[in-house]
Amino acid sequence: MNRKEFMSTISSVINDWKSTDFSFSQKDYVPGLDDANLTYGCGQEKKGIELNSCVLFVDIRNSVQLVKDKQDRTMGRIYSVFTHCMLLAAQQEGGFVRNIIGDRVMIVFPQERCFTKAVNCAITINHIATLIDKKIDNLEFKCGIGIDYGRMRVMKVGLVTKGAENDDNKGLVWVGYPANFASRLTDCANKEFTDIVYQVDAKFYYFNPLGSQSLIAPQPSGWIRQIKTLTAEELASSLDVTVVGYKTALTAHKCLEPKSIKRIEKKYTYKPILVSEKVFDGYKRENPNANSIQNNWWHIQEREIRDIDFNVWGADLHWVLD
Repeated sequence: MNRKEFMSTISSVINDWKSTDFSFSQKDYVPGLDDANLTYGCGQEKKGIELNSCVLFVDIRNSVQLVKDKQDRTMGRIYSVFTHCMLLAAQQEGGFVRNIIGDRVMIVFPQERCFTKAVNCAITINHIATLIDKKIDNLEFKCGIGIDYGRMRVMKVGLVTKGAENDDNKGLVWVGYPANFASRLTDCANKEFTDIVYQVDAKFYYFNPLGSQSLIAPQPSGWIRQIKTLTAEELASSLDVTVVGYKTALTAHKCLEPKSIKRIEKKYTYKPILVSEKVFDGYKRENPNANSIQNNWWHIQEREIRDIDFNVWGADLHWVLD
């Protein structure tokens, strides 16, 4: 096939997907590639599955640095045992591995008691990570785990081919916020971050919406000396004052006459297991007497995570084996 014919084929594929609607059926189980409710192919109705449940991602921490520091043979063994153990953990806790990309594994759970299954799987994975760490000399092995809950739409994509490449050209796509958010939580779990902030001693403008002193707003509008902690962006904006008066009152961090600006490094380490508020509430509802709930071992993570607009709960939990 020459390039012109190839591009014509591509246009036909795009037009087919544009003109053929997807229909989604609601299910409570985790589908696989051979599920009869999932289809693909030109000219036919494309069927997908909709599932409301928990999705978990797990990732090896500092894997890029590990590859640099360790020989290929060592890293191959680590990836092999890690993936094998993740498959076993998912099976043990009632989940299904649906994606493996390098050192990142995606596990999806059936709808029934999905909060319990997902959190238990996270604890099992965290426990496994400590076992691997103890078995490998001169290596700090850690994992980050993220879980979210919600509606996911599952579609089958790929090519139907003959021969050895047939299975490699097929896959499932999981569309929806839960997969994105769980992956984002995994990016931060069990990691230390350093944020640079600035402690600024200056006059900041206070705007009294009532215009004068009152019981509700005892301070009149005006410039008041305060000490505030600002990000680099807020500091740059605060020093850019061109108009004094009402217009600057609309910007919270505008300042005048800075007396001192002190640079501060703030370090924050997220817990190894991070879950969304939906997952935490669901797990607590299903397991009100769990040790981690009764002993308040879960804590809201104070540092914000980009694009996450809900409370994130974190914990470092392991099984106590008799």
